[in-house]
Amino acid sequence: AVSPISRRLVQQVMIGYSDSNKDAGILACQWGLQKAQTVLARIGRENGILIRCFHGRGGTISRGAGPTHRFLEALPHASLGGDIRLTEQGETIAQKFANPDTAAYNLELLAAGVTATTLRHEQTPPPDHGLEPVMETLADRSEAAYRALLEAEGFIDFYRQATPIDALEHSRIGSRPARRTGRASLADLRAIPWVFSWNQARYYLPGWFGVGSALRELAENTPGLFDDLTRGLTTWPFLNYLFTNVESSLSSTDPDLMERYAGLVEDPEIRERIFGIIRREWEATRTFLERLRGGPATARRPKMLRTLALRADALRVLHGQQINLLATWRALRKEGREAEADAMLPELLLSINAIASGLRTTG
Repeated sequence: AVSPISRRLVQQVMIGYSDSNKDAGILACQWGLQKAQTVLARIGRENGILIRCFHGRGGTISRGAGPTHRFLEALPHASLGGDIRLTEQGETIAQKFANPDTAAYNLELLAAGVTATTLRHEQTPPPDHGLEPVMETLADRSEAAYRALLEAEGFIDFYRQATPIDALEHSRIGSRPARRTGRASLADLRAIPWVFSWNQARYYLPGWFGVGSALRELAENTPGLFDDLTRGLTTWPFLNYLFTNVESSLSSTDPDLMERYAGLVEDPEIRERIFGIIRREWEATRTFLERLRGGPATARRPKMLRTLALRADALRVLHGQQINLLATWRALRKEGREAEADAMLPELLLSINAIASGLRTTG
């Protein structure tokens, strides 16, 4: 293809957020994609070809979502050459384009952001922050913590019982089935139901897990580099965008509800061990994210927290109903009373839809 803007040859490259996050966690995923775009842009320049990145962004933070203008600002230097392609999925389509006014606003925001970022990439030097090695270390440590959880004995049992993933697999929503081949394995599960199920149980786990371990190790072993990372939040847009999104995911969690959903796990040893790992990582992520950003989110993001608080009481009622429905539905299936379980399924799926509407997010 030829770019209508620069008249240069164009090679379009898909940038996928969903499965890379599911496999490695948010920090390693975002850093890996950042590096990949940098290399692709360099190869394109060396060969006189414009690389057009096609960003396959999902509707949630762990699948690439985030404020459009902040997303554009965070793109690697020289990776934007005048045009861009990206997806809008799920509930974000209605939120952004449901009426002419919001559609015009969001399209104008995208056009202005692409123009401004392209000019910045063309006319200014790349930021000289020297934090790439630090990010490499953080990504490795974060991925190790994330993979250790996924590979822990009993994790699949915990996940399948502490979230409504089994109910989601019975739903007829989305353009593709929840599993690629039908096997009950984590590798076979698609990224959308993976994120959707964690969000429903208020864990939001793919959007923050592993970050706490990485930040804690950096702060304890090399406090000077942790301070450098803190200063980098004001000089490196990618860094600020990444940790702001992690903070948003963490703020959407509810530890009390997480524990109530964990109560659905039948094996007490698995329940206590896996939930203990998740809760300790949650505490570490909250603690060291506050240290990194200079205080709790209450001082910096009151609007976001006020919005979450307005919906909290109503959502707790819905979550309580869903937990009871899941317990009853699963008991019926375990006893072989399939007809009664099938009769309950519409009400259970309705609870999923109600919670998704209240959270304003699916997967």
